[in-house]
Amino acid sequence: MPPTCSNGLPGFLITLDGPSGVGKTTCSRLLCGFLTTSGLSAIRTTQPSNSPIGSLARSGTHDFHGLALTCLVAADRYHHIATVIEPELRAGRVVVCDRYVPSAFVLDRLDGAGDDFITDLYRHARRADLAVFLLGEPEVCLRRAKDRGTYSRFHHSDLAAAKRECALFAETAEQFRATGAPTLIYQIGHADADAVAAALAKQIATAIAARPHPLPPVR
Repeated sequence: MPPTCSNGLPGFLITLDGPSGVGKTTCSRLLCGFLTTSGLSAIRTTQPSNSPIGSLARSGTHDFHGLALTCLVAADRYHHIATVIEPELRAGRVVVCDRYVPSAFVLDRLDGAGDDFITDLYRHARRADLAVFLLGEPEVCLRRAKDRGTYSRFHHSDLAAAKRECALFAETAEQFRATGAPTLIYQIGHADADAVAAALAKQIATAIAARPHPLPPVR
């Protein structure tokens, strides 16, 4: 279940989640560039963050397991929301976040955490203004992940694990959409990151323009 916290901030939070190798990192960089070019004040960030907590979580996936890692990542996520995301939103900026709460409902589940535990853990997390799910065929994601290299035990090297991760992200995307959370599900097919980011930018710009209160002008 997605967080239900009221947004109440003038900016716009876009989150990108999806399986390893689907292209989230490259797409988030390109997307931020497209949005900036269109006249929006946009910044990109990532989770786990670059804070000491996030660095520990990012580098410690082989040392921490189960609920310990789940809680460590959640601590980083809340700290990142408070110190990076919310200040940028208060300034009226578009924030593009590479991974957010939806990934917990996949990676933490794979690590043994239950849905109820994860839901309770993120009950007070700020909800995204638009949760984007990038989905792709497991074979494509696995090939791209192998080309990039692995640095986490969640980056799998076998097809069965890739299929499981892709299926869980597809399931999570539908669950988020079913709750009424603002959700965009995008199948990458065989498109490159530029094409995916350009297509997303158009849909996101439409969503931003349709909000009741416009974003402040770029300064």
